[in-house]
Amino acid sequence: MTKAVAKTVAALLAAVAAVVLGLEGADLLAVPAAVVLACVVVSATLAAVATIGAAWRDWRERRSGRRRELAEITLTATLWAVVDQVVPPLDYRDLGIAVYRTDHAWWWPWRPELRRVHRVRASRRPVSSDVAWRPGKGVIGACVTQGEVVAVDLAQMSADLGQPTAAEWRQVPEDLRMGLEHEEYLDVRDKYAVVVASPIIDDSGPRSRVVGCLALDGPEGRLDALSSDEVLGLLNFTGQALLQQVG
Repeated sequence: MTKAVAKTVAALLAAVAAVVLGLEGADLLAVPAAVVLACVVVSATLAAVATIGAAWRDWRERRSGRRRELAEITLTATLWAVVDQVVPPLDYRDLGIAVYRTDHAWWWPWRPELRRVHRVRASRRPVSSDVAWRPGKGVIGACVTQGEVVAVDLAQMSADLGQPTAAEWRQVPEDLRMGLEHEEYLDVRDKYAVVVASPIIDDSGPRSRVVGCLALDGPEGRLDALSSDEVLGLLNFTGQALLQQVG
C-alpha cells in the first residue's frame, strides 16, 4: 500500500513537471525561473530514483533467485538423506519439507508470524492450508515458541479427537489444540500426518534466538522413524545451513 501511494505521487509529480516544462517551452505559459528550475530538478530526481530503483529490484530478484535455488538444493538433499536413514524404507514421494522464518507484518509489528521461505514436496502430496501460522500456532508455532523439537502424529491425534464441534473443541486440552481455532483444526486435520519441526537458532549474538524452523512431514505411523536422532541431526544441520536465509 505504501509503495503504491509513493509511486502514484511520483508519477503525478513527473506529469506536472513535464506539463509545465512543455507549456513553458512552447511559450504558452509564463513560468518564473524558479518554478522552471524546480520542475527540472524534480524530473531529473525522479528519473534517477526510477533508474536506481530498477537496478536495486534487479539485484534483489537475482539474489532471491539464488537463495531459492540454494534452498531447493539443500532441502531436496535433506529429504534424500532422510530416506537413507529411515528403516523400514520410505518413498521419497511420501515426504515433504519446508523452512519457515519469523517475521512481522509492517502494519502489526508487535505480532510475529511465520513466513514460509521455501518448500519441497512431491506432486502427489500437494497439500496446503489457509492457516496463518505464527509462534504458538500448530506444530511449527509450538517449535518456535518452545525453541525445541516438536514431533506429532497429527493423523493419530485427529483419529483420537474425531470431528468435534466448536464447543467440544474448546474443551480439548490446550496442548492438543496447539493454538488452533476450531475452523483451523478442521482445515488441517486431514492434510497432514506426521510432522516434525526443528528450530533454527541463531547463536551468533550475545543471546541465542529462534529465527525460524524446519518442518518435515511424512506418512501416518512413522513418527518414531522421522523423529530419530539421525533424522533430527539432519534437520539441525540443514537449519544451520539455511540460517542466512531465515535470520
